[in-house]
Amino acid sequence: MWNVVDFGKWKGKGKSLPQVLVADPDWFFWALENGAFKGPLAAQAETLADRARAIRLPPALAGTHCVRHWLSFDGKYHGFELIETTQGPHHGSSSEARRPFLNIEFPRKVQQYDKLGCKHMMKSFKQHWFGGKPFTKARVEAFFSDPANFDAA
Repeated sequence: MWNVVDFGKWKGKGKSLPQVLVADPDWFFWALENGAFKGPLAAQAETLADRARAIRLPPALAGTHCVRHWLSFDGKYHGFELIETTQGPHHGSSSEARRPFLNIEFPRKVQQYDKLGCKHMMKSFKQHWFGGKPFTKARVEAFFSDPANFDAA
């Protein structure tokens, strides 16, 4: 179902849009913002971006938990965790932002070209949604193909 990205740094690598998103979300959203995706690939990229911005929490945590994003004292993205919505605020030099769903674009909104922040994001995403298992083509394509995983599909 998902088209292969065959230009730029992904030329000749045979990676589908969801594979590119989880490998380098910063590049994916940069390419989207700059109109790099064309034709059917552009339409799929828009759908994928909408889904990546509104990922529902795993069913066991839905309604009782939220995403807590960590920002370091210098304003850089440091990762996220899933916490109970009733948990009190963090005290310390880092700051937090809470959301009811996961937005993979969040590190890029904090600071563009934040490869380390995106790496932190994907490590936590893999742990919480994929049980720490590798992002295989089949796993990420199945996840992003299921509208039930997203608030805005």
